[in-house]
Amino acid sequence: MARAGATVLLLERQLAYRDHVRGEILWPWGVRVARVLGIEQVLLEGGGRLLRWLHTYDEGVPSPTKDDIGAILDGIDGSLNISHPIACEALVTAATSAGAEIRRGVRDVNVTPAAQPVVRWVDGDGTQRETRCNLIVGADGRRSTVRSQAGIAFQVDRPAHLIAGMLAEGIAGIDTVNVIARESDLLFFAFPQGGGRARLYLCFPAHEQTRFAGHDGPRRFLRECALSCLEGVAQWDTARVAGPCATFPGEDSRAPHPLADGVVLVGDAAGYENPLEGQGLSMALQDVHDVSAALLSRSSTTNDLGTYAVNRIRRQRLANFGVALQVWANDGFVAQDPAERAARFAHIRDDHVLAALELSFATGFETLPQDLTYADLLVRIEGQT
Repeated sequence: MARAGATVLLLERQLAYRDHVRGEILWPWGVRVARVLGIEQVLLEGGGRLLRWLHTYDEGVPSPTKDDIGAILDGIDGSLNISHPIACEALVTAATSAGAEIRRGVRDVNVTPAAQPVVRWVDGDGTQRETRCNLIVGADGRRSTVRSQAGIAFQVDRPAHLIAGMLAEGIAGIDTVNVIARESDLLFFAFPQGGGRARLYLCFPAHEQTRFAGHDGPRRFLRECALSCLEGVAQWDTARVAGPCATFPGEDSRAPHPLADGVVLVGDAAGYENPLEGQGLSMALQDVHDVSAALLSRSSTTNDLGTYAVNRIRRQRLANFGVALQVWANDGFVAQDPAERAARFAHIRDDHVLAALELSFATGFETLPQDLTYADLLVRIEGQT
């Protein structure tokens, strides 16, 4: 928006970005959106890496499946993996260079929805500030205060499973491919960031909230990442804790109408996806694209953004179906007979809609039936829940 000549004020709580367990991968469709937005190069120059391959391991299969995700979308060479704090800093620097005003270290942000909404906050030096604007964009995450202050309704589904994540370093042999593995009651992900660093995730049953809790939780997490089916893939015994270990519910949420007078929500503030499919960052960039395109296509920034809201809900619904399909195929991540799991995935790939849904994490959702319903999904998986 700043590049296009809009006056932009960004209020940022953090003075310096720290490691959090946050989305750090753009699958190919998200890389394409970043390119359209003109920030792909910003992320790459900031330290992002393109990875062409995705290897999938399973305790019941003697050799991995090797998917060339750099061949899925024309001109997109793979996933873009980048550290969360590095990505944040690169984008803030780019926004400043484009002419946006950035205020860091702010607190007590308060918004008043209106045709010309009001924003009040306290600067880092304690000075109270206030401004009126044409539009407030709430991009303040899962626990959005903009959302609650604007009175925008929010729904959260029951967790389908739990997911724990942590940054690890010192993992020799992990730098060149994304890795997925399924064993016992765990689904494992490794998204390399270079130099032996990778963001690691484990999905596991929803009743085990304390599995990686406590002082020794990070070390227990690393021990469980060394799955038998990954022996020889990397030197897991050299892995070291490089950031906090956090566990989140694998749940979907949504703001059915992410708008109020003079306010629009984007990213997790408008609804976050179960992290299982790694769609959060790509979905946020698609929101940014759609909102900025709507604003720039008209003469005023106060025009109705209803089309954005409708398209977002549809896109999120399709993303949720992709998650539901994976949860069904993996039987909720309880210990599962590998032969049963293989049969479920074979069933998915024999159905053209389910096969497209399985691949949508990388391709996006435009190729799916846009009117697909949960009832349709259940019929296609033969009534299984």
